[in-house]
Amino acid sequence: MSKHAGIVRFTYNWGLATWSNLDQDGLKPNKYLLKKFFNNHVKPEFTWIKEAGICQKITQYAFDNLGDSFSLFFSKKGGYPKFKKKGHHDSFTIDAGGKPIPVGGTSIKLPTIGWVKT
Repeated sequence: MSKHAGIVRFTYNWGLATWSNLDQDGLKPNKYLLKKFFNNHVKPEFTWIKEAGICQKITQYAFDNLGDSFSLFFSKKGGYPKFKKKGHHDSFTIDAGGKPIPVGGTSIKLPTIGWVKT
């Protein structure tokens, strides 16, 4: 699970840095533009993101969270998004593809991860 959290943190921080650079250059970035560029140009360079057992949709959710953060900022309901730090509120979203997630006692079976104690 720490690999998933690390990939989400890397993706979110890359997106935030790229968004800031594009904004300073006078361009208007959005989450869809960043997601498309990341999937086509950045993700192929890093083989550890495409490792077996890693949910491939977690990078999409990182960009969705980044877009939501900027939406709150632009609507003056929140501050400017901050970079994520390792070990501080690590979190990620896994897509089960519409399938139910099995629960057994104190454990839950997550897609691509397996059984996890709760």
